Amino acid sequence: MTRARVGLSGWQLLGLGVGAASLAITWGLYNNFMPLLLRDYVRSSGMRGAIMGIDNVMAMVLLPLIGTWSDRIDGRLGKRLPFLVVSMPLAAILFALLPFAKAAFWTLMAVDIAFLLAMTAFRAPLAALMPDHVPPDGRSHANAVLTMLGAIGGAIGLLFVAPMADVALWFPFLVAGTVIAVALFAVLLATEPHPRYVAAGVIQEDAPLLSGLVRDAATVLRNRQGGVLLILVAVFFAFFGYSALEAQFSTFATEEFGLSGGSSGMIMGATIAGFVVMALPAGRLARRLGELNTMRLGAGLLALWLLVATLTADPTTLSLWLGLGGASWAFVLVPAYPLVVNQGGDDRVGFYTGIYYLFGSAASILAPSSVGAAMDLLGNGVLLPAVAVSMAITAATLTFAMRSRSAQRQP
Repeated sequence: MTRARVGLSGWQLLGLGVGAASLAITWGLYNNFMPLLLRDYVRSSGMRGAIMGIDNVMAMVLLPLIGTWSDRIDGRLGKRLPFLVVSMPLAAILFALLPFAKAAFWTLMAVDIAFLLAMTAFRAPLAALMPDHVPPDGRSHANAVLTMLGAIGGAIGLLFVAPMADVALWFPFLVAGTVIAVALFAVLLATEPHPRYVAAGVIQEDAPLLSGLVRDAATVLRNRQGGVLLILVAVFFAFFGYSALEAQFSTFATEEFGLSGGSSGMIMGATIAGFVVMALPAGRLARRLGELNTMRLGAGLLALWLLVATLTADPTTLSLWLGLGGASWAFVLVPAYPLVVNQGGDDRVGFYTGIYYLFGSAASILAPSSVGAAMDLLGNGVLLPAVAVSMAITAATLTFAMRSRSAQRQP
């Protein structure tokens, strides 16, 4: 694909990719270490999970508002860059301070909430920079590249940066903060204040207001669109399972296997590495088998690998099964958004984007606390089976969705 179609040179796309990678590195380390920082003050896995869901609540409420704000302003730095210039340095500093803030619970929570607000303030404007610079026919390619670079960044964060915590807990936080600061300069060099394709309304379509999301969901229920509703339920349970795994795995690994926080991050990093390897093949498989079949295959395989992993007593073997799980997760995640959006045709992309966002975000909010509560009651060993059950429900729901769609096609 030529630069004329993509709208960005390879170096510019790499600059935006550094921004995507900085987000992935930071969130990966946050999900791994924040539950361990909270453990000194909050013994309940369910309560820690509820705290870990705060970022998803902020995203659901604030991302559309910040997106709307960035659409409406326009100054010397354009629409998006002012948010990055202010929020990215703040997020870098606050993340580096998190391990030092654990001296007291209130200081830890104060720095945590401030950090989450700073991250939320630049996530939507950073994402909008790609469509601002790329014409519509080049956005699929550009988004695939940015997604891949982000996943690679997440894998690097957990496989190579997280183990540094075994030497000094603060070191991974400092590294991630530095990466955010470097990413700001990379993005500033790669983008223009007033790009060619910038237009109002880009972010609202991708992250509509909460009231609009609920209204859209009510429309689907009111019209009794059974096949669509089943697909959305499947999306909910898919995100429910994987979000629980991300938020609670470090607790499981450190308490069940006696691993350090850095080692637990390396094992979880195998999941992201598996995802990176299979992300592009998953897209090709979805074109060949269809999104429904590909998602059903991925969810079923992920449930199988996690059930086998419950019988594992060796961390190295656990890494193998989680790596296979990450590869299977690619078969679920890659086709999920296109499957939902394609339910309504080109004129309803925003509507179904909002529905997808609502069901995925709701799952990410509820999963850490509810699975954490189950861990409090039944022990940490319930984590992997709970995620496996969630994925099995995903596969079963997709099967019912396929049957519903087949029945609707019959006269």
